[in-house]
Amino acid sequence: MEMNGKAVHRVTPPPESVVAGWYTNASLLDSYGICLSSPKLYSMRALAAQTVGDQPAWVKALTAARDALVTPFGVKTSAEVRASRPSSERVDFFPVQSESDDEIVLGADDKHLDFRLSLLRRYPPTGAQLIATTIVRCHNAFGYTYLSLIRPFHHLVVRATLAKFARTQD
Repeated sequence: MEMNGKAVHRVTPPPESVVAGWYTNASLLDSYGICLSSPKLYSMRALAAQTVGDQPAWVKALTAARDALVTPFGVKTSAEVRASRPSSERVDFFPVQSESDDEIVLGADDKHLDFRLSLLRRYPPTGAQLIATTIVRCHNAFGYTYLSLIRPFHHLVVRATLAKFARTQD
């Protein structure tokens, strides 16, 4: 799908991503993309910090509610994940799994599920794009229940985060 303007579009998960091996048997797999007006001005770490690391207040409130709800079940809160790594190894509370010139992968593993978020910069003939791909693999019934509860919010958060970043490129 061609991306034009500042709109966020659902796209096919990119086969060139380092997380492509996670696509098979994923409990959740989605990709959204935006056009990049100045793709070379940003390192992937900077792109990640400006997208997932600078959340709107309503996303922060959802994260706080999520943390409060999962604590009784022994699931790591965002603060616990943040504290588990030095700032050089994470973007906000998301641990960095891998980083290259055109892709950064954030994610964490827990007893109920593992997740990865890839931010991939690509250069098709139609112009530079930033593709956010989320992959979740559930391990047990709690993981599937958790995923079913957060899935609607996940789509809203990813789209809003990318749209906010797209507006900052002007």
